[in-house]
Amino acid sequence: MKITYRPSEREDCAKLAELINIASGGVVQYLFHGLVPGMTPVQIVGYNLEKDYYPHSYKSAIVALDGNTVVGMALSYPSSYHSITDEMRSYFPEDRIKQLQDYYSSRVNNSWFLDALCVTESHRRYGIGEKLISLTKEYAIGKGYHTLSLMVFADNTLAIPLYEHTGFEIVQHVELRENEFIKHENGCLLMKCKITT
Repeated sequence: MKITYRPSEREDCAKLAELINIASGGVVQYLFHGLVPGMTPVQIVGYNLEKDYYPHSYKSAIVALDGNTVVGMALSYPSSYHSITDEMRSYFPEDRIKQLQDYYSSRVNNSWFLDALCVTESHRRYGIGEKLISLTKEYAIGKGYHTLSLMVFADNTLAIPLYEHTGFEIVQHVELRENEFIKHENGCLLMKCKITT
């Protein structure tokens, strides 16, 4: 298996949206369900990625490919963008925003935020996730950042060891209540990792 890596391109948007949806653990479904008639939450995310609305743009992602097929991705941007914006308040119902208040108000200031990391199930345990983290660290350094941060569900027993192995430590426990879309217990963990050249 020969895996290659490159910056995401517009043609990747549909696959990126699928992987972001998986990585979100139900947050995408919760936020976007029923908002646009005739479009699924994944289709809405793909549309927005394609429209290049920074930071949730295909240009913010690195992809892993097996041949010509996207099998993994990492989406990242400055942590200052991990927040509830006026645009979000005008777009999403108030109760959905309120549910995610703690999630979006918790961040490591002045860090580069790894918003979504996902590898397709068939390609896990081959080091792809670790390589995507490494490439994200390199990108963050190039942007002048010295800390990488992320949010992970506290019950994600597959991802947390990977993050710890790549240098992340827990900074804070973040409250996030379960609902019919987000089926995770014990909220989230905010994690950070120092990065150097």
